[in-house]
Amino acid sequence: MNNQKTISFNSPLGRQESDSSGSPVGVVRMDVSKSYAGVGLLLQKFINNSDQESWNQIKTKIDYTYKSLDYALAPLEQSTSFIALIKEKLNKGQKLLFKPNLVAPMCIDSQTHGPSLGSVACTDWVFIAALMRWFHERARISYYKMSLGEAATAVASAASIYSKTNPEEKEITPEAVIEGKSGDFYGGWGFYFVRKYLFESLKEGETDDPLKGHEESINGTYLPPGHVSDKLIVYDLNRIYDDPNKGRKCEIPDGINYKSIMLHKAITGGNPDDPEDIKAYPGCVLINVPKFKIHAIALFTNIIKNLGIGLYPMQYASEGDYKWDYAGPHGTTVVGMKSGIPHQVWVPEIDHANSLPKKDAQGNYIIKKTGGIIATMIDIIKAVSNLGILMFHIVDGIEAINVDHQGSGLKTAEGMVFAGLNPVSTDLLCARYMFSNVPLNESLEVKLEGGTAGGFPQKVPIPSVDGINIISKEGYDCLLARDFTFERAEKRGLGEMSYYATGYDILTDSPIISLKGHLGSVINDNFSDIVTSTLFYDTYKIPWDLQRTALNYLAAVDELGGTNLKEEFIQYFDEDDDGVISYEEFGKRGSTTIMLHFAADYVSSMGKERLGYLKGFFKLMSSMYRYSNKQNNPDNLDIMGERSLATTCAVAFTVSRMPIEIPDQFVSGRMCGKGKWPSTQFARFLQTGNMIYGPGFPLSIGVPGLYGNALFYADLTQNGGNYAGNLRNQPNPGAINRYIREVKRGKVKPLDFVVYVPAEFVKFTGKKIPNIETTDDPTKIFTASFQNNNEIWS
Repeated sequence: MNNQKTISFNSPLGRQESDSSGSPVGVVRMDVSKSYAGVGLLLQKFINNSDQESWNQIKTKIDYTYKSLDYALAPLEQSTSFIALIKEKLNKGQKLLFKPNLVAPMCIDSQTHGPSLGSVACTDWVFIAALMRWFHERARISYYKMSLGEAATAVASAASIYSKTNPEEKEITPEAVIEGKSGDFYGGWGFYFVRKYLFESLKEGETDDPLKGHEESINGTYLPPGHVSDKLIVYDLNRIYDDPNKGRKCEIPDGINYKSIMLHKAITGGNPDDPEDIKAYPGCVLINVPKFKIHAIALFTNIIKNLGIGLYPMQYASEGDYKWDYAGPHGTTVVGMKSGIPHQVWVPEIDHANSLPKKDAQGNYIIKKTGGIIATMIDIIKAVSNLGILMFHIVDGIEAINVDHQGSGLKTAEGMVFAGLNPVSTDLLCARYMFSNVPLNESLEVKLEGGTAGGFPQKVPIPSVDGINIISKEGYDCLLARDFTFERAEKRGLGEMSYYATGYDILTDSPIISLKGHLGSVINDNFSDIVTSTLFYDTYKIPWDLQRTALNYLAAVDELGGTNLKEEFIQYFDEDDDGVISYEEFGKRGSTTIMLHFAADYVSSMGKERLGYLKGFFKLMSSMYRYSNKQNNPDNLDIMGERSLATTCAVAFTVSRMPIEIPDQFVSGRMCGKGKWPSTQFARFLQTGNMIYGPGFPLSIGVPGLYGNALFYADLTQNGGNYAGNLRNQPNPGAINRYIREVKRGKVKPLDFVVYVPAEFVKFTGKKIPNIETTDDPTKIFTASFQNNNEIWS
């Protein structure tokens, strides 16, 4: 059905009509300040002080978001009649299954109750509250016909550490982590507050109580969807190992990485040949609610990735014995990452005893070629769609996430919500919004050798030589031209790429449309672009996201220093010799996969040990650096070496964007910051110094960093936490300097630990730092020892 009415208007292309072919995408732009911005601090006041006024302000924000959603969902309903499609499924016993992105569900800090790192990584619980209310009131769907499920990366780790640190000494289940409240314990995502808001929004006479189901979460009571008629249940979609009957093997005839995948039956429904199983698991209508953010490996994380990675169950082991099919580390129920599924084309075989790649008899790494992360994502979505599961996609882009997707990124106020039934076209519109900060009239003038992906360039800094300095000039790039996700998804039948936008811009009080795919509104009979002002990129993959920026930087370094770094980098990654490094070209040695296994060990460690957050991060960073250079590890491996220059580019880019200028310590007369770029030597120095002394290097010492993490660990295990304090996620920023000062003045004895570093880092701002020793011993460098070598971190 297509009831779209076209609008005629003036534009840079002359008199035009709005797009009207393809799949409809509902869009609204709202006022971020009136939506969920600031909710984390308000919730903290409510929890800590029982401040009813703060809760009332939160409810007002959710009310605004709920009403604003109608501007995107109502025109989509008019075009598609999706409510009737959903109710047809519900009448067969199926339930709405809301699937948010809860990759790091520690959004409410378990000690302060303020916003934690996860609040910069997850779909906002406020958005889910507004969305569930919309389906309840606009679509007339009972809360008892709804559920929420997620196979979240860090939920097992969070549940484990919360259980260890809960003052009530009670177990915190994965479902309770998602709830964010278990008894008097607060910590996790916040679905309990979704329930509370929905309950308080019920109209007189409504009896479907959304608070019912909370007790099942905190008690770990599992109820198959078909056995629930009076509750709103949360499902941990990871956990299948404890009851194999919860999983269903789904065939994918055209699968590339997988010909079959095990999925939770809350998604797939039961065995069609078993009536009792079908009664227990009638299937779902999958409401995909991704967070709009960049990603370290995929183009971005949004509609396709929230299902394409987010549905893989971490705790499924076809061989038993905790040998997880899709996740790691093995041998523990506290899984850390979905490191078992291909995230890049070239995937090494991993030794799960040490997370290092295996070698064959000739000493070569054992590596296989796969379909990469694109095939991994499409395979599982095909597994779902092959079952006839109705999927609906609604993007939380009110605060998008930039720079890092795992919790340390930056929130950007975009105010956007995108919604559609077609995952490919809806995701493509989102990608074009995120990665093209150029208005239509300007885009028409941009000509790039690799093309502009249909007219969607990105304005980026282009480094160039200026005397002894390297300065940024304004230029263009198009990362969309280097990605194949949407073309592959369309080809494999997930949906067409063509779309038209329909919705409303609350900020300008005007209808939202698209013109040749470009998002805009019509104001006074004129097309007005809706484009982001943000330069979106992921710091981990600067040479992929900002390729012209990175390669021009290396070219400038080569010109000034007589090096050949640009060519070296291209030779590392450009497999087809076309001069372009695509998102499928992440190296043939498998460094991205190895990094995922290192990270899995870190996340698992955070859950298994009270101080695992200190030890695990140390070992993660140490491993990344030690295995970048054969001289820094006893195994004589350089498996992470191919990533080294990419990291250097990321550091150099960050330095160039500093608001102050500083001298380059390796090139006399060169300045960096305020648009000026450092030498690669200085960038590498800062890169290593940051790893050792924390993100404030070279101006301050802090955490996370090898020294700060080791110091706080020693303090907490030997000294009662005099310096580290009691707040895990908010250490005293002056504590490290206080320790150094008191040791130097003889007021306290040094704690019993040593961090081993290269000679150039034994001093900080020219002064010797206690507990730092220099070494070039590959068995010691970038390691730490405690209490006379009774404990070693390596």
